[in-house]
Amino acid sequence: MIEETYNHLISLEGLGNLSLHDIHVEPLQTLAHSEVYRVRLDSLSTSVILKKSGAADVAGLAKRERQFYRHIAPLLPSWLVPECLLIVEGDQTGRLFIKDLSGSHRSACSPAPTRMECRCFVEALATLHGLTGRHSTIQSEWIKVAADLPAGTIQQRLSFFQLVLGSFIAMIHERVDRAVESFLTDLSDLEHRIKRMGAQADVIVHGDAHFGNALFSPEQRACLIDWGMPMIGFGEIDLAHALALNLPPNLRREWEQEMIGVYLSQMAACGSPVEEAAFYDRYRLGVLYSFISPVIWWCSGVPEPQWWSALTNSLDAARDLGLLK
Repeated sequence: MIEETYNHLISLEGLGNLSLHDIHVEPLQTLAHSEVYRVRLDSLSTSVILKKSGAADVAGLAKRERQFYRHIAPLLPSWLVPECLLIVEGDQTGRLFIKDLSGSHRSACSPAPTRMECRCFVEALATLHGLTGRHSTIQSEWIKVAADLPAGTIQQRLSFFQLVLGSFIAMIHERVDRAVESFLTDLSDLEHRIKRMGAQADVIVHGDAHFGNALFSPEQRACLIDWGMPMIGFGEIDLAHALALNLPPNLRREWEQEMIGVYLSQMAACGSPVEEAAFYDRYRLGVLYSFISPVIWWCSGVPEPQWWSALTNSLDAARDLGLLK
């Protein structure tokens, strides 16, 4: 692997004199769709992030990410998306070489972000949504690119969710009360609810907007990473994913209105103002849509503590919004 990585890197400007002995590869993460490494270049005192297509990338997430970096990332502000240094195509041999920001940026605090990190993250999401709205050249470019990619639309995720929802409910039957079971059962018509509400799929959404998918700069900006699930949707999907699914309920209750204000202000600053009443209707739909994640995670073999925590977070958010009595 080191020799293969070396052969790719020496094609980059300024790295032609790189020695094979300069390269050290450090595994960071192994997922079904990709393997992530930090490649240290000792003689240059620097490093890059290598994302390699996984053997089980049945949903084509790695390919989507490569196409996002090729066609969309160059059109977005440089602080919002890490710089991509090299793209190598291939279903099993695809590679992304991305600038390593670990020297200048930091990850979100764990197990929960700080208030400032949450503000920065929401501002970054609003910037993405505000700049990729309907009729934007960025969105038009993604629509053309995505037409040749594997599954990854809201409708496709909803279809899979509806297919496995009954099994999920049967599995948790003894752990939830009747009100929750009835509420989850009613989500089988979520696609029709979205259509009835007229929620327009009118921006590019990140698709996996949790705080681990951001790096925070000294200038208090969030750089969004892990772009395997971008799709055309309504922005409140990302916002609800961040606040309802991924914040502990006590922090969401304390910060939610403030973060919604940050989101609306940044959307307006990007030239895409949102009417407040329509926003809240779509945000409620976004909270309902957030239930797709724990169900799909369960079906995909994600460890129970992760999907159960996400499920209970979303249930608390649904109760607070009056969606679950």
